[in-house]
Amino acid sequence: MTPAALSPAVVHGYTLRDLDAFARSVVMNNRTWWPAGDRDDLHAAAWHGIVEHLCTADEPPARRDLLEAGRQALADDVRAAMRHHGARRDTSNNGARYAMYWEWAGRAVPSPEHGIVERIALEQILTALTPRQREAFAALAAAGDYPEAARLLGIADQTLRSLLGRARTAFRELWHEGEIPSAHWGCDRRAGSVRGTVGKGDSAITNLRRRQRAARQKAA
Repeated sequence: MTPAALSPAVVHGYTLRDLDAFARSVVMNNRTWWPAGDRDDLHAAAWHGIVEHLCTADEPPARRDLLEAGRQALADDVRAAMRHHGARRDTSNNGARYAMYWEWAGRAVPSPEHGIVERIALEQILTALTPRQREAFAALAAAGDYPEAARLLGIADQTLRSLLGRARTAFRELWHEGEIPSAHWGCDRRAGSVRGTVGKGDSAITNLRRRQRAARQKAA
């Protein structure tokens, strides 16, 4: 049963029918925020924001104040839902991954096409790399760490790292073909591991932090 169907109890001169109309207005005026959102959930978020503001006000609030309270509650609810599904909160977020999530989750029957496209793209990209680059990827996958992979290929460890670096750059450029390639955003923990010597040597994270400190010191 909707609030409008209930007996119109008055709070600071406002009826339940008024509050329902305010909540509907907030959702309609801000529907572009979250096109994939459920309208009943959005209405409930705005409704609770309006009611909370109304019930805690010492003086009768203006209509615009109630609408703003509903809008703020709706914004908080949308941001919380987006954050729950992996959307970043900073201004660099363009919503691409969030849209990707909802494009898949919003289907009545999930489709396998994304996985198929990625597998086809992976095969095409690997084919486009040089034979030496493919050998480096295969050796690292088989060995599990850099020194062993370099030994399998009969090359120096640093040579393998340089080869993999160029291969990863080429891979990202082909994966994002037609777009700006992404930067290298993670660390390969295998870069700092040596099989059978757990705890010995510096990890990839340690090396990264050391380079960052050195860069800051140089800049200072």
